[in-house]
Amino acid sequence: MPKPDPSKAPPAFYRLRDVVRITALSRSTLYRRISEGRFPAPVHLGGRTSAWRSEALQVWIDDPDRYRSATPPK
Repeated sequence: MPKPDPSKAPPAFYRLRDVVRITALSRSTLYRRISEGRFPAPVHLGGRTSAWRSEALQVWIDDPDRYRSATPPK
């Protein structure tokens, strides 16, 4: 079995510009869906920085129509 190449592993977190590019959703649509529980919420990384966990984003990518947030939005 070949050894996994760490250089091809996805990043742990994606910033907003990457999420917009990956999902083809606008910033306002992303935040509206977050408030509705239909898109994963970003994680606060410190200061004014937040990003999306790659695992959470992949769950949404796998089935965007059925995605529901595990925790209710604040």
